[in-house]
Amino acid sequence: MRKKLSAGLILASFLLLSGFDLDHSIVPRDQIISGGVPRDGIPAILHPRFLKPEKAGFLTPEDEVIGIARAGEAKAYPLKILVWHEAVNDTLGGEPVLVTF
Repeated sequence: MRKKLSAGLILASFLLLSGFDLDHSIVPRDQIISGGVPRDGIPAILHPRFLKPEKAGFLTPEDEVIGIARAGEAKAYPLKILVWHEAVNDTLGGEPVLVTF
């Protein structure tokens, strides 16, 4: 029950802060608390810059990446960066892509 209530409070917080009508919510408004960063509080990377692997001194061979290959082009998005930004808007093979974590 406690997990359901906590999840309900977080969801209700999101809905309230997003401008949704909560008039019929099962969670009283005075019990709704913020569930984290505000809207747009985690900036997406809109114009990513890439380095050749030998120039990326902040990465180790053990670091994980999300890799994408499309139309003969391949890119790697380090999780070390994605944990801070969570989303990258990019183009790959001439097509727009969104990488999320």
